[in-house]
Amino acid sequence: MIPGSSRINPVYNILMRLGSLVILFSLGWPVSALAIHEQSNREIVEGDIVPWMPEKTIQGNAIMIPANEGITVVLFWATWSSRSKQALELWNKFKDDYADQSLTIITVNAERDELSSQELQSIDQYIVENIPNLPVVLDGGLNLFNTYAVIALPTAFFLESSGKVLYRYPSFPASAALDLQEELEVTLGLRKRQTQEEEASRGKLEYQPKNNALLYYNLGVRLYKKGFREKALQRIIIALQRDPEYQDPLRAMEGIFFGDGRTPEDEARLKTFLMENGLDGQVDRIGEGKPLLIEVPKKIDATERMRQLMEKNAPSPGSSR
Repeated sequence: MIPGSSRINPVYNILMRLGSLVILFSLGWPVSALAIHEQSNREIVEGDIVPWMPEKTIQGNAIMIPANEGITVVLFWATWSSRSKQALELWNKFKDDYADQSLTIITVNAERDELSSQELQSIDQYIVENIPNLPVVLDGGLNLFNTYAVIALPTAFFLESSGKVLYRYPSFPASAALDLQEELEVTLGLRKRQTQEEEASRGKLEYQPKNNALLYYNLGVRLYKKGFREKALQRIIIALQRDPEYQDPLRAMEGIFFGDGRTPEDEARLKTFLMENGLDGQVDRIGEGKPLLIEVPKKIDATERMRQLMEKNAPSPGSSR
């Protein structure tokens, strides 16, 4: 059960905010986003500093916002916001997709200032059904909501461990999944932000993929290189669904299914896979081009690794060690 929520005493709230400012100034930090918001009510933007805030999740874990290392994403949401559910589903997916990255995802319920016991029970059930795998902070008194000057729900903030705001994405439009994925990968260093010259040069490609097919294809390739075969195939399939004329996704699937050789069994499996994903029209195109082999970093088994370490640390002939 979620712990109860009550209105924060105004005097206590002011003292807490003043305390945060004293800490920040003593550390030599610039004026915090909290101070800026309290004085001018302006929105929090990229480059602002938010104070470290210790919180406790409804799961009972003590956390710090932002986390002490890596990138922290703070997602504000509410049960009454239909788009919040979509945002939660997306970030739950990102948690799995980027599990090997230095990424902390924290969700903050900003339902309202005061909550009845019945509302707390409803939130509790909503979390069980929609966010079983993400930490949830119940924002009693909307303290975090006001500190971050949230203007729409849902809203996602990308933070450095220092508290610097790297990115803010209010609401959840139709393009949200692609926008957030692209910004997240840039922030994590998984891709470079394209310069104007690079964007212009894309028009010189022999074929220009449509409907963000290139984005999904590149993500699939990266996932495959990291050993996530099934997730990689899912992204490559989406690329082909978005642009059936784009040849690289099909060629990459041929490389994954065929490897260095091609057997009737391999071809049958690929045909079945395409038809199961509604891509019957691609079956006849198999073999039109050369399969693309995605290079995967060579893995050294434990025995071989141990042998190499022993050779490296072995004493040289004639040594006294």
